[in-house]
Amino acid sequence: MSTPSPLDNVPSLHHHTTLHSPTLNTRAWSSRPHPSASSPLLATATSDKSVHIWDMRGWKLLSTIAGGHKRSVRCVGWKDYGRRKRSKITKDEGGDTEEDGRGGQRDPVVLATGSFDANCGLWVWDPEGNAASKSESQSQSHNVPGSFDENIDEQDFTHDTTQTDESEEWHFSTLLTGPDSEIKDLQFSPPHYGANLLATCSRDKSVWVWEEVEEEEWETVAVLGEHAGDVKCVGWLGGSRVTRGELGRRLRRRRGHAAEGDGGDVGNGEDEEEIILGGRELLASGSYDDTIRLHHDDESEGDWITIAVLTGHEGTVWDLKFESYVNLACYPMQTSVEEIIVDWEPRLISCSDDLTVRVWRKQLSEKERDEKRMRIADARKGSTMSTNGESNSGAPIQTGFASSRLPSVIRPPSSTEKWVEEASLPTVHVRSVYAVDWSAKTGLIVSCGGDGLIAVYREVTVEGKTEDVVMNGTAEHSENDQQQQQEEEGDIKKIKTEWRVVATIEAAHDEYEINHVCWAPVRDQRRQLDAGEVVDGNERDDEEYIVSTGDDGEVKVWKLPQQVLDQTRQNL
Repeated sequence: MSTPSPLDNVPSLHHHTTLHSPTLNTRAWSSRPHPSASSPLLATATSDKSVHIWDMRGWKLLSTIAGGHKRSVRCVGWKDYGRRKRSKITKDEGGDTEEDGRGGQRDPVVLATGSFDANCGLWVWDPEGNAASKSESQSQSHNVPGSFDENIDEQDFTHDTTQTDESEEWHFSTLLTGPDSEIKDLQFSPPHYGANLLATCSRDKSVWVWEEVEEEEWETVAVLGEHAGDVKCVGWLGGSRVTRGELGRRLRRRRGHAAEGDGGDVGNGEDEEEIILGGRELLASGSYDDTIRLHHDDESEGDWITIAVLTGHEGTVWDLKFESYVNLACYPMQTSVEEIIVDWEPRLISCSDDLTVRVWRKQLSEKERDEKRMRIADARKGSTMSTNGESNSGAPIQTGFASSRLPSVIRPPSSTEKWVEEASLPTVHVRSVYAVDWSAKTGLIVSCGGDGLIAVYREVTVEGKTEDVVMNGTAEHSENDQQQQQEEEGDIKKIKTEWRVVATIEAAHDEYEINHVCWAPVRDQRRQLDAGEVVDGNERDDEEYIVSTGDDGEVKVWKLPQQVLDQTRQNL
């Protein structure tokens, strides 16, 4: 009898549309959606030295950025300003007015490009051409009228389709030089970090960290050279942006209660204030040397240091991503919102030449376990937060944050950490796995590779099994013993999970390799409706797509099959 395959009876992804490159015989390396849902832009890096900008509302080519690089553009990344609060100001003759968190100024749209010419370019959306009229000395500091506001539904980026040179809409702001060979990957730091940072990695085995010290003025703050081979990817730990109200509603739905107004763990207006779970400042890098390294800025050392080395892959680490979705199904039904806030920490996923996709988690030290037990015990007593923002144990539950930055509920890491492999996803690829992405909306994972396959995975619970996540191992106790120990020690026994393939598509780009894949959330014009509600005979469109980028130069957009969508909505 043949062994069952993880691909048996798995539904196929639905092809939504194909974005064709305006130039022939061009390889497309990667695509990135803008992090703000109000800015529906997708940037694609290509081998013709340019970047194509697509409007995700209609999946049309909006503009092409060219002229900044001498060789192929390998990677792109958007600067994330986060969601800024709108604050009421005093009444005037015009009535109540509002301004955003920057004193009325809207955040600019900023794109970074990394190239085979070893340089990194920074571009600012400038549809009015104001920057072009300024002198060279002034071009490093300017206001951009074509910026976006997170507090409005969507921006109109299609104001001018008659320009003969579409790249004029983008001002080439800054050129970052330093690495000796091609830039493989780059990423801006999350908006809640203490500084605006940009990480790049290169074939010269280095990771560079840049800081924006003034608007559009960047300085090198670290060059990390510990890897023994090409550095293929970098990624910042962003944590999960949630509210207590959101977690409470999800918990109540899971328990079978109504989504709204049933009491439960939350109930006042302050519960809708956003917090960041696990959002400590940490940078990960993956390399040709088969390892993943974790770095952070150690204030005691006055320098960036490597605090962990993750080994286990038997081939080049091509891509990695940190988790930003809180999977409540992993927690026992009686777990409270405050317990989850204290307990949850993001995991890391990576893919490799060894055909595997692996999940890693931090292994807590004895001191960290003791601190977590104390905080969880406080949460169970309903005393996690006191009036001064500290737990009754004296441990701060929220660290300081500057200006409009959101509070984080994690403290800085120690000088060294130990991360362990938690799981290896079902092996479905037969050639190198080039890219992986972790959905912040659903917790689904998507991967792609040189075999032309795209696979989607879901984490599911294994009924009747729990694991002691604080002690970092499978619990060897009966359910009664586990409950008693949990009450005595303040540990949370998570429900054991496994990963399953829920959707695939083979030969997604015909015979060509797929270089990159990512999740792309798109706001629905009818998003105020419940998922699945029908209007005029049409069901509301899916709000999250899969975008694949291939050697054929095309960008393809995919949707999950309906049965997967239905299962996913039930688990949210």
